[in-house]
Amino acid sequence: MTIPPKPLLLDRIGRFAPGVPTLARYQPRDLPHDLIAGLSVAAVALPVGVAYAQLAGFEPVIGLYSSMLPLLAYALFGTSRQLVIGPDAATCALIAASAAPLAGGDPALYLSVSMALALIAGCLCIAASFLRLGALADFLSRPILVGFLNGIALHIILGQIGKLFGLELTAPGIIPRALEFVGKLGATHLPTLAVAAVTVAVLVLVPRWLPRLPTVLIAIVAAALTVALLGLEAQGMAVVGTVPAGLPTLGFPMLPFDLIPAVLAAAAGIALMSFTSTMLTARSFAAKNHYDIDVDREFTALGAANIASALSQGFAVSGADSRTAMSDAAGGRTQLTGSVRRSRPWTPRGRRCAGSSSTSSPSPAWT
Repeated sequence: MTIPPKPLLLDRIGRFAPGVPTLARYQPRDLPHDLIAGLSVAAVALPVGVAYAQLAGFEPVIGLYSSMLPLLAYALFGTSRQLVIGPDAATCALIAASAAPLAGGDPALYLSVSMALALIAGCLCIAASFLRLGALADFLSRPILVGFLNGIALHIILGQIGKLFGLELTAPGIIPRALEFVGKLGATHLPTLAVAAVTVAVLVLVPRWLPRLPTVLIAIVAAALTVALLGLEAQGMAVVGTVPAGLPTLGFPMLPFDLIPAVLAAAAGIALMSFTSTMLTARSFAAKNHYDIDVDREFTALGAANIASALSQGFAVSGADSRTAMSDAAGGRTQLTGSVRRSRPWTPRGRRCAGSSSTSSPSPAWT
């Protein structure tokens, strides 16, 4: 009778943290591809992180904090080779809607509530992984999520359109905000509108002509140079201002005890939304590149990423489809694109799916 060999220590660690054995076995031939893709992703992730932070009501640097440690956490615990974790429009909208009423206009409390939302959402994701709730991924409906994201898109457009025209819009709700915008069109700040129009043109046209260039970074740099060279800030144009340098200070959020029930309820919704978005993106790219992902491990990885974001003064994160697509298009082969991860497929023990089911008989892949 043949006795099977004992699993190596790295393989044992890999059952809990797939990125550890993969990092130890990283193939140098993948390094050039991952570095090029990583630079492309960073060129998009940094300005997008700043924009999403402002969308959620934070200082720009908070968006950068939310784009650092979560990548490392996902690299250690995730099973997707392409997925990039970071701030997401839908998640930011939920954070703003949940945290603003609880903070009552206090910026320090707003940040603490947002950190607590990320921390609790991360813990809930890890608990769901232990309960093997990855099967929930089988019930995720793309049409429902697309409809929800379209609603989020309308909310974001009306939330940001005033900045494009140099207007201050304060009305709540979609229809009142739209009516307020139409009523204030006569007060449009023309220099702001001109810079916004050129920036949008760059975002639309450059990908068509030069698809491999970092379009978002080009647009940000061009707009910043235009404002600086023409002195538009002195003419009343609003600017982001100075972004503090350095790494975030690690720490736990502090909350008043009476806010904990409301934060728990909101965090559960954010965890579900974050997992839904992450799985749709991870499944799509797993199916496209012909490898498997473990849905229960993805729950753990997403939870670890959110906890890492919370401890570094960040907010809740999820799978970023645009940055993942950038990584894939630029030729990224492993999670070294965002940090360092495996250079070859690792087959976890547990539920697997190539963009599909969490059971042993996978359903057709989502593309």
